[in-house]
Amino acid sequence: MYWSTTGARSLSCVGTAYQSIGLGIASMVGAGPAAQGRTVVLAAGDGGFLMGLADLESIVRTVESGVIVIYNDSAYGAEIHQYGSVGLHEDPMLIPTVDFAGIAKAMGATGIRVDTLEDLAGVQQWVDAGARGVCLVDARVSMHVRAPYMDEVLSANKKAAAAAALQSGKGGGKR
Repeated sequence: MYWSTTGARSLSCVGTAYQSIGLGIASMVGAGPAAQGRTVVLAAGDGGFLMGLADLESIVRTVESGVIVIYNDSAYGAEIHQYGSVGLHEDPMLIPTVDFAGIAKAMGATGIRVDTLEDLAGVQQWVDAGARGVCLVDARVSMHVRAPYMDEVLSANKKAAAAAALQSGKGGGKR
């Protein structure tokens, strides 16, 4: 909700559009060459990014200027908020903490681990140096903070479920 772009044609919500995770990284492989001198930015969760990790090599090799921000909460965060919050067992939604900055460095990219706002200085240094190549930001975030849009989704889901129950006669209404 805080990302800005230069226009509608500059933003693509691949995973959200298809209600799927793990699609963003492969999309960056195509978006890089199409960017025509602009910096390409990918925002992904750690679980989704792991699903396409092999494509990181292609991104490093082909993207002239790119930033990858990984929201690293050591979980499939959306599932924690969507399903864990209604009582489903969360263990299958958890993943080990991955050092994405280290992996990026090993593949020839700039890797920056961000635990505090001060750590973002590394991104500014990358920009000041010309913003060439790929800069991966391993942003360590809390799985206990839920985005406002997720509260809206959960509220809408509750209302839809209640309406469906009433319509089917299972909600205590007319039978």
